[in-house]
Amino acid sequence: MDSFEANTQFNQLLRSINPSVQSLKKTAHFAIKNWENEDYLFPSILDILNDIHVELNTKSTIFQLIDVLINESFTISAHKDSAYSYPYINNLKSALPQILLKVLPGHNNYNLYNVFNSLRNISKTLKIDTSEYEQQWNLSSEMLSKEEMENIDLNLPYPEVVLDDASSNDPVVQAWELLIKKRKQSFYDRLRLLKHQPPKTEDLSEDEMFYVNTKERAHNQLTKKQILLRMEDDRETHKRSKESLWVVERPKNSVGVTEEEFMGFYWNKFDKLSKEDEKALFETLEGYNEVVAGSYKDVQ
Repeated sequence: MDSFEANTQFNQLLRSINPSVQSLKKTAHFAIKNWENEDYLFPSILDILNDIHVELNTKSTIFQLIDVLINESFTISAHKDSAYSYPYINNLKSALPQILLKVLPGHNNYNLYNVFNSLRNISKTLKIDTSEYEQQWNLSSEMLSKEEMENIDLNLPYPEVVLDDASSNDPVVQAWELLIKKRKQSFYDRLRLLKHQPPKTEDLSEDEMFYVNTKERAHNQLTKKQILLRMEDDRETHKRSKESLWVVERPKNSVGVTEEEFMGFYWNKFDKLSKEDEKALFETLEGYNEVVAGSYKDVQ
């Protein structure tokens, strides 16, 4: 596949991506399979993030794709007979601070928790210790200084979080430093909002709640449809976060239980069920089947 065709297909995948495991891995595997076109495909990721017309929900999903892409690239390349040499990892790692600020633009921190989870996964894949930053993340109530609390009383906005071009830290560390600042900014904005903008007690219509057909809604504020989609996306993200909990990291030279050992010991460890026990077992299973069948929307 030539570079133009690969770039075109990759852009289509990026534009239609969603947080499901299938969509993320399909896009990541396409990128890895076409690793020789990395110079064309990697800028496509940045173009999506730089596009002001792309929704923040989509940009959050792109950040999750970066998490999956780094993990898949690292895993596939680490195989003994792999022909891959860790594609995309250097480019994505170097651009991580800039990417983070595209997913968390200005004071719009809707994607804060998704970015935190993905950045933690990326750091784990790259074997970077981030325990210090995770601890800071959990201490948001202690983040603000006395001066910042006074600024809240004066209703002063929190300064914009920008990238320090002079920093010599590792890009992943820079990304964590920015994320902690964004966390602090989010906490500051919340306290300022509660103090200077009292909650509305009267009933609001959906049009008023979501600024429908008005000029009050900022470009990056979410509509009702986007909020509902985000709820579904977050459900998929949460489900994906649990999929690797069963994975056991064994030492390199350890020997697991072979199939013959399992069949010879564990499988034959218990005696055959008696007819009474077998009947009781199947009656119990039949009861479970009836409960499950009754939970379907369609008649089974």
